[in-house]
Amino acid sequence: MDTMTSLELPISPLGDEPKLEELVARAREGSQTAFDALASRVRDRVRAWAARLTDDHDDAEDVAQLVLLRLHRQVAEFEGRSRFTTWLYAVTKRVVLSKRARDRRRDALAMARGDELVPHAPDSTVGEPGAGHELMTLVVSYLNVLSGRERDVFELGDLRGMNASEIAERLGVKAVTVRTQLMRARRKIRLRMLEEHPDLLEDYRE
Repeated sequence: MDTMTSLELPISPLGDEPKLEELVARAREGSQTAFDALASRVRDRVRAWAARLTDDHDDAEDVAQLVLLRLHRQVAEFEGRSRFTTWLYAVTKRVVLSKRARDRRRDALAMARGDELVPHAPDSTVGEPGAGHELMTLVVSYLNVLSGRERDVFELGDLRGMNASEIAERLGVKAVTVRTQLMRARRKIRLRMLEEHPDLLEDYRE
């Protein structure tokens, strides 16, 4: 049975529920300070839900980041008809479902093509002729649209195949920062590709 359909986590009231409701009310009114405090309080809870739903630590980190980004956009939509934590769990589940569907599409495309648009390669082989070389060259030509940190993270992650923890240690930042910067870098390159090579866009991973 599919984990997502069989697993419904119990969302029981916790001692900080009144404080969360207070922060939500202030965040809805536009208080960035209140939102930052709210995000800090719920981050570990969202990560734990995501870990149970995805059964993958790295995916859980990505989901938690996406949920907090969505929370920032949608907190004003919370009307208080249920507990905030119940609503937040529903948001987390929708993000997981969306990510799962996106990953399935990406994997299907990768299987159909036999390679990825940005193949991981060690330093000694980057730029050498071979499978995916033309597509890699195209992506590399877009590095100028990235900020310095975005470029560093993208080169280490998508061009050299390092994982978030390795990049974080190399650059002296947190792994969650690496994931955020990598997501932004991919989005910028994706947008540039949309402008110049829309026929390749659907093959490029988000």
